[in-house]
Order: sequence, then C-alpha cells, then structure tokens
Amino acid sequence: QVISAPALLGKAIRPKRRSAGATAETMGAGCGKGNPSEPDSSETTSKLKARLDELKASLPVSRDLTNNEETAQVLTLASEILASGVDIEEIKKLTYGSDTENPAPPVLLSAVGAAESKLLLKQTGPHHLSCVFAMYGEQNRLRTKAEHENGQDLMTNKVKQLEWLFDGEEGKTWEIIAVDDGCPNNSKELAKDIIEKNKLNNIAILDLKNAWTEKDPFFMQRGLDEACKKSRKGGAIMYGLLYASATRPFYPEAKPKLVMYTDSDLSTDMALCGLLSHGILCKGCSMSMGARYGSEGTFLVKPPDQGAAPHPRSHFEQPNMMKIVLRHYVRVRLLPMLEGIYDTQCAFKCFRAEDLKAITADVQSMGADFDMELLLCALLHYRKAGVAQEKLCSVGGTLFTEDFAESNFMASSDDPDKPYKTYAGMMDALVSMHERFIDQDSAEAAKAKDLVAFCRGMPWETYKKMHDKLNERGQTLFDHPFTLDELKAAAA
Repeated sequence: QVISAPALLGKAIRPKRRSAGATAETMGAGCGKGNPSEPDSSETTSKLKARLDELKASLPVSRDLTNNEETAQVLTLASEILASGVDIEEIKKLTYGSDTENPAPPVLLSAVGAAESKLLLKQTGPHHLSCVFAMYGEQNRLRTKAEHENGQDLMTNKVKQLEWLFDGEEGKTWEIIAVDDGCPNNSKELAKDIIEKNKLNNIAILDLKNAWTEKDPFFMQRGLDEACKKSRKGGAIMYGLLYASATRPFYPEAKPKLVMYTDSDLSTDMALCGLLSHGILCKGCSMSMGARYGSEGTFLVKPPDQGAAPHPRSHFEQPNMMKIVLRHYVRVRLLPMLEGIYDTQCAFKCFRAEDLKAITADVQSMGADFDMELLLCALLHYRKAGVAQEKLCSVGGTLFTEDFAESNFMASSDDPDKPYKTYAGMMDALVSMHERFIDQDSAEAAKAKDLVAFCRGMPWETYKKMHDKLNERGQTLFDHPFTLDELKAAAA
C-alpha cells in the first residue's frame, strides 16, 4: 500500500533554488562541478568561525535521538552553513577537530555532513532513490518521546530529512519503503496511523508475510515461514530491495533508479543520502556505502554523555579493538574485494536497481548477518563484470549515534570468554566465505593458502592466546602489516 498526501515540511532555512540555467546544465551533464555557493571572503569566513565557536559552546555534548528539536536543528544549521557560501572543506577544518582540539558537538557535525551531502547531490543528474528499512519491533521508536521514553518519531523525521535533502533538486525524487517482517507489536499499523496523521507522502508500507502468502520462490527457497520468524531484518531488507528493483517506475525509464537500505532508527541521518547518490552517479562506482568507523571523516557518538569520537580515536576506544583488527587482517586477505572497506556491516548501502536481482540471487541469509553476504555478492558480481577494484564501491564517512535502548539485536552472556569464541568462529567463517567467493584455482587463492590453513578450525583457546599476545602492543590500526609468522608465534 502506497500512502501519498501532502508532506509536512520542516522549518529549516533552505538555500536558494538554483537558476534555470544551472538546473538545465546539471540535468544535461549528469554530474555538475564543484560547490555552487558563492566564493567566500575572509570576512564571511571570520563571521562563520565566530558562529561555529558560539555553537560549539552552546550545543549538547552528546546526541539525543529522541529529541525532535535536536533532529530538526541539524537541518536548520545545515541550511545556515550552505547559505554562508563558505567552502565546505574549510568548515570541516573548523569542526572536525585535530590532535589538540576535540571535534564539534554531534549536532553541528551532523549539520556539516548534511550540508556536504546536499552539495554532492546537486552535482548529480536526475534520478530516483528508494530508501528501504525493516520495521520489526519499532512500536516505541515510531512514537514521539512524549508518547514513549525511547520514541524517535522515526518515520516523520526520516521524511523531513529526505525532503530537506531533495528540496529544489529538479528531476530528483525519493521514496521510503518500510517492511514489516512479522512484528508482534503491530508496528505496521502504527506506522500507517502516523503517516495518515502527519500527512506524510512518498511512503510504501510492505509486509513480508505477503511473500509467504504468494509463495514467492526466492523466499520459499530460504525457508520463510508464515510468521516470518526466520527473518531477522535480512528477509525484510531483501524483500524491500527486490520490490524497489521490480516496481515499474512512474517516471521515464531512462532516469537512473538507485536503491539504498538503512537502519530503522535515526542513528544515521537520511540527509546523508547525497553521499550515496554521488558515489554511483558522479564517481562512477558500481555501489556506494557509508562507514561508521575505520577511516577519516567517520565519527562515533555514544550517548548520553560522550561526544563525537573521530577516527582513529573511535577505533582505539573499541573494547574489542584487536579482535576487530585481526578480523580485518584475515578478511581482506581471504576476500580481497573488500580492500578499502573497514565497516562491512554498516547498514547504509546503495545499488543500482537493475543490478539487484542478480546481486541477491546468491544471498542465502535472512538474518542479521545478511549485510556481509549481500556486500560480497555485490562485489563479486561487479568483479565478474570486469569492474576495477577502485570502482567497485564508494565509501563515505558518516556520523553514527549508538542506540542501545531499543536494539533488536543485542545479546548478553555471563561467559567472559564469549567474545573470544565469537571472533574465533568468525575466522573459520571467513575461510568458508573465501572458498565460496574466491576462485580456488586463482592466484588470489594460492596467495592466501597458508593463512587459510592457519585459520581453518582454529580453537578459541588458540585465538585467545594469539589475541592477548598481540594486544600487548597497544593501539593498532586496521591496516597494520602483521606477518603470518607473527600471528603463529603469538598463538604458540
């Protein structure tokens, strides 16, 4: 069911619309050039710096995703940044922090990211973007904070973020596709009520149960049951992706159609979708995605009292830092198509609609681990098509706010060795992925042969010994050049 009605617009100050000439140029060329803002002067920059200093002193230290005023303020400040005409790179220098200065508060950093995203979207030609998310157990976050302590008013805010991003962009359109996969708490009906009450448009509400009712071969082969209990986010996202890719467009078919998926909460701002469109349409990459950590321009926020941790600080502060480093070391060597991608699980990925049927054909998981499998299937698909490594995937840094209050995928254990057992299991799983996704007669397989033998069936006790010894070296970045002999010595 597609619900369409006049949308509520946020009260953010919007940048002026482009002139007719600029619009025609962008629509004709496919990708525009540079920052359309007026050249900045030293006086303008000085005034903006004073304004940024004022905001740094007044904005909250952390981020509250349940605060609608904060969420709206991000877009208001982004509009103010765009209206200033100051080069976005200069603004990033003033807000991203340095070795001696902490980054700006998360609200301001999010505004800078949104402003950059809108500038990047301006460079793209006409296209349609479908935004998919799963809606299981979202009965609280769908509500406002006044209605529930964990309420994020997520549907309304996602719409406002996309409206702001696409405002004034002629020929560029968007839609939201929210998929219920058997939520026992009636998230679907609640979402419909919110859409009608707030007169939100461009939203389709889907029900994964229809795949079972219609005996859809794709989902039947993957064991979908009537209650959708075998789907844990993955099934809902896959259903949404396939729906978006197969839906007949209401605009000219020549218009590029992109499909992205994201988390249901507000952890990553939808106003950042310009990064995704630009990565495919302007940088010429086959797919695009965000990153929460692991590279410059990423920020991790842990409410309620921690500010934005930049890279590499966010990496070094991870309680499982060395476990993540070791996983990446093995992963990028056994699955070389992942080179340059540190945050494989980031739920902010985008594809061309026409590629999705082929990409998803070999994805088997309907669980929370589908992210990695979908990514590998996509990269392998493009590799086989002859796409060069550097054009496989565009990765853009994002600010990500942790949201544990309503997580549907958290687990706890009284076993102090459980993290070691989990990550040791990942080593063996990576061997299986290597054998599935890499031609075993290739030079890549031959190069990885000794590492495969070392990781295959590794007992968790051996993994723990190796990890703890290597962890003694302290802060270690993802791409640290360990040798296999070094790993073997640590595990001995």
